[in-house]
Amino acid sequence: MRGFERKKIKMGTLCDTRFGEGKVTGISLCEVGEKYGITVEEIFVDLKDRCVFDFDNGHWQYGDQVTPVVNNW
Repeated sequence: MRGFERKKIKMGTLCDTRFGEGKVTGISLCEVGEKYGITVEEIFVDLKDRCVFDFDNGHWQYGDQVTPVVNNW
């Protein structure tokens, strides 16, 4: 599907990280440069750089290090 783009990242969303692919298990909306913030269930993709994401592979990443995987069915 061309032109399809994910609008939100939520719990369970598959993302590419520097540690490989992983599913989101936690999202924290943070001040810039901080690791801890307000826990949220989902976030718009354009706000991902203000978040820290936890993944099912045991790693965490800042939002600018995360790219949601778009499924092409």
